[in-house]
Order: sequence, then structure tokens, then C-alpha cells
Amino acid sequence: MKPRSARRKMALILALAIAACAYGQSSLTQQPAAPAEPKRKVSYKGIESGASATMGFGGALDNVFSHPQPGMILPDDNSIDENEYLIGAGDVFFITVVESPSLKYTAAVDQNGKAYVQNVGLINVGKKSYAEAKKAIAQYISSKLKNPSEIYVALVQTKSATVSFTGQISAPGSYELSGATRLLDAVKTANGNELPRASDADLRRIQCIGSGDSAVYYDLLAYLYNGDATQNPYVYPGDRIRISPTTDKVFISGAVKSPLPGYYPFKKGETIGEFLAMFTLDNTADLDAIIVYQPTDNTKRIISTSKADYVLNDLDAITIPVKRNYSGNYTASIAGEIASPGHYPIVENTTTARQLIDMAGGVKASAFLDQAVVIRPLRTLPDRFNNGAAQMGAVRPERGSAVAVASASRDYAVIRLILYNADNVLLEPQDQIIIPKKDNFVYISGSVRSPGAYLFQPGKDSRYYVAQAGGFSSNADRSNVQVFLKYGDAVQGIEPRCVEPGSVIVVPSSVQNKFLTQVLLPIISTLATTIGVGLAIYNSR
Repeated sequence: MKPRSARRKMALILALAIAACAYGQSSLTQQPAAPAEPKRKVSYKGIESGASATMGFGGALDNVFSHPQPGMILPDDNSIDENEYLIGAGDVFFITVVESPSLKYTAAVDQNGKAYVQNVGLINVGKKSYAEAKKAIAQYISSKLKNPSEIYVALVQTKSATVSFTGQISAPGSYELSGATRLLDAVKTANGNELPRASDADLRRIQCIGSGDSAVYYDLLAYLYNGDATQNPYVYPGDRIRISPTTDKVFISGAVKSPLPGYYPFKKGETIGEFLAMFTLDNTADLDAIIVYQPTDNTKRIISTSKADYVLNDLDAITIPVKRNYSGNYTASIAGEIASPGHYPIVENTTTARQLIDMAGGVKASAFLDQAVVIRPLRTLPDRFNNGAAQMGAVRPERGSAVAVASASRDYAVIRLILYNADNVLLEPQDQIIIPKKDNFVYISGSVRSPGAYLFQPGKDSRYYVAQAGGFSSNADRSNVQVFLKYGDAVQGIEPRCVEPGSVIVVPSSVQNKFLTQVLLPIISTLATTIGVGLAIYNSR
């Protein structure tokens, strides 16, 4: 047994704890008598998250809500708009009154929209915005205090909302959602986590009926493409949402960037100007020549946005044309021995290669302008580029693989600036100028005795470099020697008699040698192995 003195100490500590608790619970209602003071303005602070509410107050929320529940606002959540979120049954507030000692309460909202604060009373907050509810709670508690105090109010748990869906949606029915869910996410939840197609579902007139049976209509496309947040409200318990099928719709095409061209619903009496406000048009769009075709009476109108009061009709087809003779602003790139390589803006069929070189700061001293080229996409390479390309790996693997890939892709043309003059070459979108570095070697690979790099000699053709490499190998295809120049990922074939610095000479294997090494020798080897195995079995027996 414990000594009597120890039991007395424990009893004393327990009595003090009970007294302190009783004082904290009754301090609002049992104030000591004091002379009346003039009423002063209440000091009220709203807290956006549970984490802020617990700072400096002993972590009371950790004890009350130790396990997150569906719909609960986690401590790092600041996403609720306090001016739009409406308070309802199931919302829970945490309240702190800064006194000595401080008072802390949790207040849950009941089905009648009232929040009960222990020892204080009921406060009507139903259907009020979060901001209005915080103010109402603080003012009510302040009216019960004798001395002005700072009052902190925070929403720590959101209500659940049972919402029903009908109409043009993949899974009609009732859904249990968090009260912090907005209309857009609610519709996606009931439609397999994606929005219904606007051509099928009228997303511009979504009907929402609340507890008062009053219908409100929302335009989700106005929220998605115009940023109108009023068209994407929070759902509320008991909401009935209906999405009607798209009946009246128009087709839009042409210079439209977003949303994508296609069928879209329109509102009764909506003008073409109001409808087009939902779309982002390309900068090439000709807004003075919008074409509207009406198939029911086979008529066509040309409309300017300055007179966009034309009222839309069902099945109107709207075409946003591109401006005539529009030059367009595009980009081309420049790489290699240039002061500032990169992408630069050009005007199609106006900017020259010389102007782009100047924009990039000019060429370096190491540049070899005689081999400067424009690489233009979507052109075809000559057939001759294919032969022997894969055999270039013996000397410079990066060159060999590039030739093979470039030859297979066949998606560009090479324009030599020395032939056409950089002042005369008009650039097109996605053109690339390559300024190569001076190279004093010629590279030879394939079926020669000593593949490698050899010093360039002006005026010498491919036969000279083959001789430098020790001559042809016995398996060489002497009639099919190829010479290439490589520019980045692009390859240009040149005449064997016109070898230039940096050229790659490829000597392919003969067809007979390929047949010998790739077909006949493997067959002979297989037969020899089979015969050897047979003899071994015979001898063992």
C-alpha cells in the first residue's frame, strides 16, 4: 500500500484538476460581479485551416479529430472560398476565446442550420456563407462576454452532401459527396470521372434544384473557357442536378484554338458575338468575314464581329476564316558555328537566310561558309542516299548511324547557301540553318584495307582517298562508292568526284560477298557442325 501522505497528495492534485476544469466550463456564465463597462468593438479573427486554429492553443483539434473523416478539411487545406461556401448540417467549427484562461469549443451545425456552443447557446448559421457564419458566431459569443476578447473561428470539418443526378449522364443516381465539392467535379463523378460531350449534353444550361424547389441554371462552359467562377458553385445537401440532352446546337470550325472545333450548345436568343466570347481564336482569324451557313434554308451570311448581333439558329455552321495573304509569324533555328545559336522569329516567305544569320550575331571565325545549308522539313531525299549508309560505323559511328536514320526518314531537303546566295533564300517555318565547322579531313569507311581519316587535298576525288586507305578490299563493291556530307541529323549525297572537307566516303560490300558471308557460309557451318556431331555419335558406338 502507498503511504498515507502520497495518497493525500494525489487527492489534492485531482481536486485541483477538477476545479480548473469546472472553472473553464463555467467562466462564460459565472462572471464575478463588476461595474458595467462601455461596450467596445469585438476583436474577431477568422482562421482558414485547422492547423492555424491549433497554434498556441494546446492542439485541441488533435484530440477532437485525431482521425480524418470523409469531407474533413485537412490541416494544409486552404481551398475553400469563404465567400461562396454555404454552411449546412454537418459542418463543424472550432472556436477559441482568448482570455485567461482561454476557452475552446467545437460547434456542429444541426439539421436546422444552427450551431450549438456549449454554455453559450444556439447560433443560426444555416445557408450563410463561411465568412458570414464566422462573423455571426464571433459576434454572438462577444455579446455574452463581459470583457472584450479576441475570438478565433475556423471550419474544421465540412458537411457531406447527398446529391442526385438525372438526364444525359452515364450513371444517374444519388451520390454522397463532400460539401467542398463544386458542380464541375460533381458532374464528372457521376459521369465516369469525365465531362459529358458538349455535343450530347447541354453543359451550358445545367439545372440545379435545391431544398426550396427553386431551379437555378449554370453554364459550365462559361466557367471552363471564360473563368466565370459563379457558374461552378459548391454542391449543397439535397441538390437535384439535371443535365439535359443538347437539342439546339451550332457547329464551329476554322481558326479556333480552344475549345476544339465541333458542335456546341447555344442559349435561346444568344447572338454570335456572345457565343464566340467563349472561344479563343487564332491570331490568323479574319473577324471581318465570319461565315454563317444555315442548312435548313440553304443560306450563307458574312458577318463582322463589329456587327455580331446575329441571333443563332439551330444547326448554324460557323466558319472562322484565315486572313487573306496573311504572312504569319513563325520560327526557324540556326546551329553550328554561329555566335548565338537558337530559335528566332521569322516572317514566312519574307525573312532571308542572311537576315537570320545576322539576327544570331553572325558566324564564328571557325565557320566554313562554303558548306552552310538550310535544312527544310517535309522534303524527299534522293534514292541514292540509302545505299551503303549502314556501313559507316567503322570510322565514325555517330556519322554512320545518322546517315542510316536520316536516309530512312526521308523528311527533309538540303539547300546549299553557296549555290543560291543567303540573301536570296527565303525561309519557311521550321527551317534550320547549319553552319558547319572547318574540317581538314576526309573520312573513309567500309570495304577498304585501312578505314580512317585522311588529310583533305583540294581537287582530289574519291579514288584518291580509297588509294590512301590501302585500296579496295577483296569484297568491295567498286561500282557503288558513295560520298556524303553530314549536317546535324541531315545527310547530303554528293558526287564521288567532288569530295569536300569533312566528306564521308562509304565503300559497300559486293552483293556476291554479302551472299557468301550472310547466306552460304552459315549454311556450310551448320552442315559441318551436323556432320561432326553425327561422326562423334558413330565413333562412340
